[in-house]
Amino acid sequence: MITIFCDVIRVNVMKKFVAVFGLMLGLSATVQADRATDVINAIQQWNAPLSSVDRQGKYCRMAESAFTFYRGSNHLFWQDFSNDPRLNQFSSSRTVAWLQGDLHANNYGAFDDDKGTVVYELNDFDESVLANYQYDIWRMAASILLIARENGGFSNGDQEIFVDAFTENYLDTIADVRGNSSETSITLNASNTYGLLDDFLRDVEQSQSRVKMLDQWTNLSSSSRIFDLTDERLSSVSSTTRNAIINQMSHYGNTLSGALSYNTSYFRVKDIAQRKLAGIGSFGTPRFYVLIEGPTNSASDDRILDVKLQQSPTPYRFLGTSFQSQYNSQFINHASRHAIAFNALTRRTDDHVGWMSFNGGTYSVRERTAFRETFDTSDLTSQTRMINLAEQWGAALAYAHARSDRDGNANFINYSFDTEVDNLTDGSHSEFRALVRSIAFNYAELVASDYATFLSVFPSNCN
Repeated sequence: MITIFCDVIRVNVMKKFVAVFGLMLGLSATVQADRATDVINAIQQWNAPLSSVDRQGKYCRMAESAFTFYRGSNHLFWQDFSNDPRLNQFSSSRTVAWLQGDLHANNYGAFDDDKGTVVYELNDFDESVLANYQYDIWRMAASILLIARENGGFSNGDQEIFVDAFTENYLDTIADVRGNSSETSITLNASNTYGLLDDFLRDVEQSQSRVKMLDQWTNLSSSSRIFDLTDERLSSVSSTTRNAIINQMSHYGNTLSGALSYNTSYFRVKDIAQRKLAGIGSFGTPRFYVLIEGPTNSASDDRILDVKLQQSPTPYRFLGTSFQSQYNSQFINHASRHAIAFNALTRRTDDHVGWMSFNGGTYSVRERTAFRETFDTSDLTSQTRMINLAEQWGAALAYAHARSDRDGNANFINYSFDTEVDNLTDGSHSEFRALVRSIAFNYAELVASDYATFLSVFPSNCN
């Protein structure tokens, strides 16, 4: 069993690790030790609800690099930045947007929209909330630096260029969509992306298919499919859980908000399996794959629904009681919030998005798309490649934020977010970039220090 508590010897080792990074950051010895203790306690407390096996699996993933540590410790980011006074410089009461809430490079990705087009957008909404837009920008900017440093070969000057490319293209895109609602008709796809991204999207479109995805997760026998339980990522479910999910299908159908209407033939459940070993931040979260019939009786067009427990998003724990009261009044449950955010932040959203309740929890539902892929950031080995993708990360985020205002759902944001942000930043792009750059560089160093702290007390029994 893994525990994050450390004995006297390991505490001393931890302090030595942290001292090195603390000197780099200009922190006093007392501040270094306090930070190390806080980080270890926060990680231990945050992951206490996980089983010992899932906790070990998550910690092993987090131990792979500073970037994977960052992905698995979103709670530290929100603990550090919630209600930061630096938000005020470029904010007003009209700069609240739907946030992704855990933004990093691997929470962008390829998937097919409800028209079958392979697009590149934000693709994870477990942590989405209505809050200040700069949280997403700051977290993503630090992510860019962590990736650049992991790939190696980039100077501090290069890294400044990468962050500035992301930030400036975010602001330029906001200015471009100001007041014209064009963000509601624009998506990034193979026809309008560049650098390595267009090649990536074409490759996803050409190399993936529904049948290939179904064959990856299921076995075909006598023209019928069932999940392949020899795959270590899947396991059987109890009859209680199976029946609970089946009994919730019609209720889930009532939560659909796209072009797809519920009918018993399309949504007939053929098999159910538990999904394991997925993600980093959500590692160990109860999750199920549900195989349904789809549009015809053919086994080649079955659909897989991804059913995932939704709990209070991480920002909810840190943004204060006023935020929590407003959240509680706006959403009937966490899974409903997930569906609303998904629709707000994406264009032509997956028609299968909805939610259901069973086993005492509320679960988001979306299709397990055949074209879901994450861009391999290890390919970003040159300045040009990094700049190109950083620019497009900025544009994709700007489109998402802008479409989440009154153009998408005026029940939650009844003003023009893009107009307000452009008003606040017009003529001040250099100051905005400088703020983001300062925050990102300082925080990337702190993440490196926190990662060293984590490694210094973490058992080395990962495969």
